[in-house]
Amino acid sequence: MKPVQLTVFIIWGALCSSLLVYAGMLSSMTFGPAKADVTSTGMVVALGAGSASALSFLLRKMLLGDFTAGRLSLDDPANRSRFVAGNIVVFALSEGVGALGFINGIMSNGRGDAWVPYIGLAFILMLLHIPLPSRFRSAS
Repeated sequence: MKPVQLTVFIIWGALCSSLLVYAGMLSSMTFGPAKADVTSTGMVVALGAGSASALSFLLRKMLLGDFTAGRLSLDDPANRSRFVAGNIVVFALSEGVGALGFINGIMSNGRGDAWVPYIGLAFILMLLHIPLPSRFRSAS
C-alpha cells in the first residue's frame, strides 16, 4: 500500500467513525414531546440522500475511473492529488447521507425510523467505496 493510499484509507475510516458518532448521539439524546409533523421535510431529506447516493457512484466513475482502469499512476504527484481529491468527494457525498439522517433524526425528535435508514445507507455506501489497493491498477 502506497502512502497516498494509506492517507485516503485513514480519511475513509475517520468518516466511517463519524457515522457511528451520529448514531450514538441520536440514540442517547433525550427529546421533548413531538411538536409537529415533519413529513414534507423528511421527503426533501430523502430526495437529497437519494441524489447524493447516485451522484457518489457517478463521480467515482468520473474522478477515479482512470485509476481503476490503470490509465493513471499514483507515482505522479499531480495524479496523487487527483486521487485524494476524488476519493474525498466520493466519501463526502456518502457520509453526507448520514449527516442528512442526523438532521432528520433531530427534526423528528429522535425517532429511529427517521435516521437509522440514512445512517445505514451511508455506511453501506462507505463500504462500497472503500479504497482498497486492489481496486486500483498500476499504470504500465
